[in-house]
Amino acid sequence: MSLIEAIKKQIEAKQEWKDQMKRVKSLPQEYQVVFKEMQNYLFQFASGDGMDTVKGIYDLLEMFEEAAANNISVLEFTGEDVGEFAENYRRSIGAKHWTDDLKTKMEENIKNKLNK
Repeated sequence: MSLIEAIKKQIEAKQEWKDQMKRVKSLPQEYQVVFKEMQNYLFQFASGDGMDTVKGIYDLLEMFEEAAANNISVLEFTGEDVGEFAENYRRSIGAKHWTDDLKTKMEENIKNKLNK
């Protein structure tokens, strides 16, 4: 990928992010609060460029929009234990975790040191 293509891709990703966050603002207030907290939680675990986490966040937004449109309260949707919901959701999206990066780096370091 050329530098120009990479810059163009980054600009498009930023615009998509802005568009998605506009959608968040149209959610009922209770959904906005839970969404933003879950977004922060999910980003705490993001690895690499975080795009797999971003995809999961966009999917979460779609689920929240659908639940809100069906007049389901956010805590009915997530359950009272939002932390547990967030953790289960994090696992379900299969996003790379920053500890995966640490594990890979450790394995590379060991391999390099033992092969000397």
